Parts: sequence; structure tokens; C-alpha cells
Amino acid sequence: MQQCLREGIPFPDRIANAPELITGLELYYLAFFELSDSRQIGMSLGPIPWKVIHDYCKAYDLNDEQTEEMHHHIREMDSAYLEHHRRKK
Repeated sequence: MQQCLREGIPFPDRIANAPELITGLELYYLAFFELSDSRQIGMSLGPIPWKVIHDYCKAYDLNDEQTEEMHHHIREMDSAYLEHHRRKK
């Protein structure tokens, strides 16, 4: 972005049309990226394990409602990620 501004060129499409997160969803977005490297990799890419999400919630001292929300959001993002990865093959 800085280079585009400096050089007066338009932003790449993926930046110009990037989705905006609703305030408060950053918690789940950042957790997804932190947890993504814990997925099992074998013959194919596997989902982020439930226990890894649960341990993450405990480490950040999330309450029961926040933990439930974290599991929901991580599962939804992970499903979309895995589906995207499968379609790329």
C-alpha cells in the first residue's frame, strides 16, 4: 500500500476490494492464522484440531461464551479455507 501511495499507482485488486472486518471479529481472524499451522498435514490438508482451539481459548482465558464463539468462527473459517484449498488442486 505504501509503495502504491508513494508511486501514485492504484492498489492491487485484492487490496482495493478486500473485505472489512466488523469490529470485534479481529479476535477470531487473528486466532485462525495463529492456529492454522497446527493442522495435520498428511495425504491432504486437515482441519484445525478441536483441542488446539480449546487450548488457545484457555491460554487467553476466554469465558464459556467466548470459547463457544471461537470454536464456531474458527470452524467456519477453516471449512472455507479447506474448501478453497481443495478447489485449487
